[in-house]
Amino acid sequence: MAMNRITVRAPATTANLGPGFDCLGMALDLWAEVVVSAAEEPMPPPSDPIGSLAVEAARRLFSHVGTKPPSGLSAECTRPIPVARGLGASAVARAAGLLAANSLLGEPLDREEMLALGAELEGHADNMAPTLFGGLQVAVRDGESVAHVGLTVPAGLKAVLFVPDQEMPTQESRQVLPQQLSRQDAIYNIGRAALLVAALASGRLDLLDVATQDRLHQPARAKIFPAMQAIFQAAREAGALGAFLSGGGSTILALACQGEESIGRAMAEAAAREGVGGETMITAPSDAAAQIVGKG
Repeated sequence: MAMNRITVRAPATTANLGPGFDCLGMALDLWAEVVVSAAEEPMPPPSDPIGSLAVEAARRLFSHVGTKPPSGLSAECTRPIPVARGLGASAVARAAGLLAANSLLGEPLDREEMLALGAELEGHADNMAPTLFGGLQVAVRDGESVAHVGLTVPAGLKAVLFVPDQEMPTQESRQVLPQQLSRQDAIYNIGRAALLVAALASGRLDLLDVATQDRLHQPARAKIFPAMQAIFQAAREAGALGAFLSGGGSTILALACQGEESIGRAMAEAAAREGVGGETMITAPSDAAAQIVGKG
């Protein structure tokens, strides 16, 4: 039985960055690998959710170009990142499926077209854009396409992650969000999202504490993750430039240029006082995007 295997390496991402709900995302130097297999005969379905999402995305691309997918299509994550923790695991899976299927078909689509398909599958483009293009991405859906602009964040900026044991599946995390915002809260978030992009673009890191604050989603999500504010405060007191819930959670990310170890310890200690276990990771924003790293 002939079989093709394509290995995709893709970055974890952090979305929202506080105020930029569903429109800001940033790639991290934290990597997953997904192997997508295509065969002439049926294969067992993937045994993990990442593999299932990768296959779903691959099939969507085959359908989009009007080609029947292989009878046997499967995928597995051989180097995972935390799932249901707000680090873009679903975008990693779907990007892997799209890139693999596109390769199997001889590259009929460019990345802009794959971004539109990925955003359709995800429901938003905030994770998919940095997964496919790297860096910090501002992305908005415009009909069936996605308008996005990327920028490189200042050199030396680090990301300190506290990854709780507690999962926060995206669907559950979204159910608690408010249906309406006051004009005052809308202005609060719009201004800070704009300030955040400008601060990162200009190197004004002193503005990140103000620029990463939010009234749209974090207060609501604190209802299912009550330790959030205590961990934010601990990170800031330990020297973080800003702290926010990564995506829909439960990971909390602090930005820093120094003292990363101390910030990580402070976050973990604050979480422990609230009865929350987890692990800390220190990484950095990444300009690199998902790539095919193996074929066979």
